[in-house]
Amino acid sequence: MTAGWKQIAGLVLLLLALAACSSKPTEIDNEPRTPAEINAELGMRYMQQGNLDIALKKLKRALEQDPDLAVGHHYMALLYQHYDSDEEAEKHFSKALSITPDNPSLRNNYGVFLCQHKRYQEAVDTFLKVAKSPYYSRPEEAYENAALCALLIPDVENGEAYLLQALKFDPLRSVALFQIAKLRFEQQQLEPARTFMRRYEKVSLPTAESLWLIIRIENQLRNPEAVKAYMQLLRRNFPDSAELREAEKVIS
Repeated sequence: MTAGWKQIAGLVLLLLALAACSSKPTEIDNEPRTPAEINAELGMRYMQQGNLDIALKKLKRALEQDPDLAVGHHYMALLYQHYDSDEEAEKHFSKALSITPDNPSLRNNYGVFLCQHKRYQEAVDTFLKVAKSPYYSRPEEAYENAALCALLIPDVENGEAYLLQALKFDPLRSVALFQIAKLRFEQQQLEPARTFMRRYEKVSLPTAESLWLIIRIENQLRNPEAVKAYMQLLRRNFPDSAELREAEKVIS
């Protein structure tokens, strides 16, 4: 894997890890809930607070009370990911999906699991099912996830298509904007790359990686004033970054 693809892989795994950790318990409504459902909710809340041992006890209790509780298996799968127990995580994902195959949030988190374990094409296929589900309110997120995993195959053509699809649903998605800008730069489509980075800058704070990308774009477009300004930002905000070290090798 080249250095560029390693950077993408690192970004993807971080984003997907955050996606899995951001999973929220189902909304509490006025409907009566079973003891198993209550314990599953408590287990998820303890997990979100970092109390993993208590979370495990609550989720085990929930599944003792109702072995076919899909949400209990879903949360247990997420918990076992925290414990790096991949076999157990997959077992509970599979059980939850067998009970509620049309649950898009569950399927999305299973896609995260697949991509984190380098089962990229399975993950892409899973995310695309989520994106097309009439029950999922955030298709842009699923398309973006599919794109990030496709880029790790690497399947640039489909990765690019999924990023553009994500931006159709949400033109302000910063990750998709950045990744498209990066692809355009690698394709030497410098003006489109600059345009996507301008859009990115309107919705996201700069990172060392984003500054290094725009520096390279502006440098190739022969815009020394912009290069100078972005170099100053990179030096001021990320003085110890690998991106600054790379930039100083290229930019005098």
